Amino acid sequence: MTLFNRRLVYFILLYTCIEGLIVNMTFPSKIGFVVKDIVIVASVLLLLAGNRGQPFGSLSRLSLTLGLFAFVQLAYLVVPGNMPLLAKLVGLKKRLLYIPAALLGYRFVRGSIDAYRLSLVLAAAAIPVAIFGIYLYFAGPAALVALGASYSAMVTSTTGFWRVPGTFNSPGQFGLFLLFNSVVVIGLLMTPGLTWRARMTLWVSLVLMVLAVLVSGSRSPIVLIGACAGMITLGLGRIGRVVSWGIAMYLTFALGFALLGPGVADRVGSIASMEHIARFNHTYFGQMFIPKMLETPMGIGLGAATIGARHFSELQEVILIESYFGILALETGILGFLVFLAASAAILTFLFQART
Repeated sequence: MTLFNRRLVYFILLYTCIEGLIVNMTFPSKIGFVVKDIVIVASVLLLLAGNRGQPFGSLSRLSLTLGLFAFVQLAYLVVPGNMPLLAKLVGLKKRLLYIPAALLGYRFVRGSIDAYRLSLVLAAAAIPVAIFGIYLYFAGPAALVALGASYSAMVTSTTGFWRVPGTFNSPGQFGLFLLFNSVVVIGLLMTPGLTWRARMTLWVSLVLMVLAVLVSGSRSPIVLIGACAGMITLGLGRIGRVVSWGIAMYLTFALGFALLGPGVADRVGSIASMEHIARFNHTYFGQMFIPKMLETPMGIGLGAATIGARHFSELQEVILIESYFGILALETGILGFLVFLAASAAILTFLFQART
């Protein structure tokens, strides 16, 4: 991988941090949607050109299953349906564009130092993203409207509590970004030999991200950050760190409740409420995809359940399903679902063998 291509990888990841805000500020223009996609395609093509005639190491073992998965997805692009072509292409992009992008990561990481540096960059980038989210909590939806990002301001406002989207399209995406980066930071903090500057950067990033998760209103990341911290601590045999991590999380939550007000405390408290459990039952478990997949075993076409397709169709045309497996099964039927499972099994087998 060339130096230029390595810089493109950094650009892709850093642009992702602000992509949602740019999309909202330029809406209804579609240019914000495709900037990252164009760079990903260019990066993959440059990677292929630089390795012409050479297989991608042992990744070539995945070519059959991934090729079959790609063939099925492309075939469903021509399945008749109510979704316009651009909406179908969004669904296709979600399946195919980001799988070849894994090759970029595979070639980008030459050793542990590359992963370490990239993780530090992501942790540092999360600081302004988290600060902006916390700012929006106090400024309210009007701050987004003033920036021209009225779409997110409209769809994320709820009665009594505004779920902050940060620099993303939705508070759910914001929460997942914070969850992923928090887990990365927690892992880095377990690394021996960190400089004082790096350690302080990581702690500032983690505290701000936890506070940003609270204002996002996304409850799953709140639970999973604590669970992942415990799993990392136990997995590395740092039993003594459990107490110190527990105290740190307690102080961070106490700071958040004191600064952010009762609305955030109530939102966190609702994690254990019966109302939340009932809602969870009616959305996640109530939308079990297997019965729906059996109703339409051949699928209903790409984009029909891809939430991003709403930007290229009427919102009510998109079926909202709280499961990636459910989206895939509804759009491409039993065949697409089984091929995806086969591809996933092949990837997991490859990763297991590579680790052992």
